[in-house]
Amino acid sequence: VREHVLHVELHRPDKRNALNAACWREMVQCFQGIARDANCRAVVLSGAGKLFSAGIDLMSFGEELVLQGEDTARRAWNLRQTIRDFQESFTVLEKCPKPVIVAVHGACIGAGEQETRGDAGRHGVTGGFTGSSRCPLAGVDLI
Repeated sequence: VREHVLHVELHRPDKRNALNAACWREMVQCFQGIARDANCRAVVLSGAGKLFSAGIDLMSFGEELVLQGEDTARRAWNLRQTIRDFQESFTVLEKCPKPVIVAVHGACIGAGEQETRGDAGRHGVTGGFTGSSRCPLAGVDLI
């Protein structure tokens, strides 16, 4: 059974697994590949180090959101496209046809918490806490 379960790990423990632009792009590529992998039957998503994720890496995120364009309309369009690209890193988890088990430990803040959300087929294993008191892990069964 283990050979059919893939383990995907957020691996930036020195940054508390804060999500930078490279991570967001790689998440899309990774889960698109998993969706096509006939040998994969399930996926476990975890974070290296002391916690699952501290959320967005604000230092790297600021660099990504430098508004480009000659006028306000072009800058707004480019910002919209950047945000859509970032959102795809979360949507790709929902689109994955394989069960995704999110193993949350320690803190799970902001964008990290967003990764744990999904449709009714997703499950989270937690020994930690989330950063949202308003909407705790919507759509995720905690085991």
